[in-house]
Amino acid sequence: MYVLMYVNQDKQPCFIQGNMAEINERLRTLWLNDEIDQEDWEYYSNYNLLSIEDGQLTNVENWNQKILPHIEVA
Repeated sequence: MYVLMYVNQDKQPCFIQGNMAEINERLRTLWLNDEIDQEDWEYYSNYNLLSIEDGQLTNVENWNQKILPHIEVA
């Protein structure tokens, strides 16, 4: 289970929780609805991926953002 924290178009902090397929599906919807800044997508500073392990949030160190909103964990 993962949590993706991000900043939306209104500069408000938001999050998506789920497995990678669920997060990527929600990202595509946000992208298509212009709810996330498409120009900022390539900058990691607006996105932080966390994993949930034993009830604790842990930073995921090895992850990649792809063209069009898609995340992969390395």
